[in-house]
Amino acid sequence: MNFLSRLIFGVLLVFFTGCSQSEDRQAEKPVESSPLVPQKQDLSPPDLSDQKASAIPEPIHLSEADQKIADQAPEGMVFIKGGCFFMGNDNAQVDEQPEHEVCVKDFYLDKYEVIQSRWEKIMEYNPAKFVGPDSPVEQVNYFDIKEFISKTESRCRLPTEAEWEYAARAGSETRYYWGNLMDDRFAWFEDNAERKTHPVGQKTPNRYGLYDMSGNVWEWVEDWYTPYYSAWNRDNPAGPEKGENKVIRGGSFNSSAGALRSSNRTWLNPKNRVYTKITLFGGVVNEVYNYIGFRCARSIEAEGAAGSSADSSSKPAAG
Repeated sequence: MNFLSRLIFGVLLVFFTGCSQSEDRQAEKPVESSPLVPQKQDLSPPDLSDQKASAIPEPIHLSEADQKIADQAPEGMVFIKGGCFFMGNDNAQVDEQPEHEVCVKDFYLDKYEVIQSRWEKIMEYNPAKFVGPDSPVEQVNYFDIKEFISKTESRCRLPTEAEWEYAARAGSETRYYWGNLMDDRFAWFEDNAERKTHPVGQKTPNRYGLYDMSGNVWEWVEDWYTPYYSAWNRDNPAGPEKGENKVIRGGSFNSSAGALRSSNRTWLNPKNRVYTKITLFGGVVNEVYNYIGFRCARSIEAEGAAGSSADSSSKPAAG
């Protein structure tokens, strides 16, 4: 009996020693993640400081030939190198669908939204509610702008919707032209604008050097509005030939962060000068309005680099 007890004890000792060594070897091996095995989650708040620090876009690099064209840009305008991009957003509103490839030619676009001093110099009146020479002109309708354009001797036209989105994105494929998270360094909107417009050029520009492409004031474009993108031309589309409403882009000082995404679009009757902000509760119209402005574009082939003119889009000196 004593012999049998010693034999059983010896077998058990060998067994437990082997198990212990096996566990030690497994502990030395790195744990491989598996979709079938729950992993430890990091529940600490995300650190967005590095992401914001890297969000400042670098200017778009131009070839030597393109830089020569850029150097000839009319005063207050920047050169937009043409190319192809995917316009729209399949994961947003229905009227931003479908995403589709569009190509645009080279053109010039105002660095800033048209300011009140520039408008008043040409039109001899100031329609703005938020008066300030360096602030964007607002409360102008499509026909007001057409009159302004006629007085500039073709030194100004409205951009097409495709040109506007191409210029706003500046090569980005993210929600905003600076990334996927809202960053108030780039835009005046409802969280930081204090329910008013602000002088142009105070926020960080996009890679083309364009300011306030998101926020401050909505911007008229040339296209008639349709509730979805149809099968228009891939190259330099101009939208439908007729319609009831015109497209406005970019959001305003009292828009939500979501409305500032590069693909967002809405409509306004060309006779209207304000866009009513409607609540989600029974369609009640608030007393707050989104004010509408614009910026000028120029076609390089037809108009060339005309240099400075009496219709200057440069921002005046402050004060």
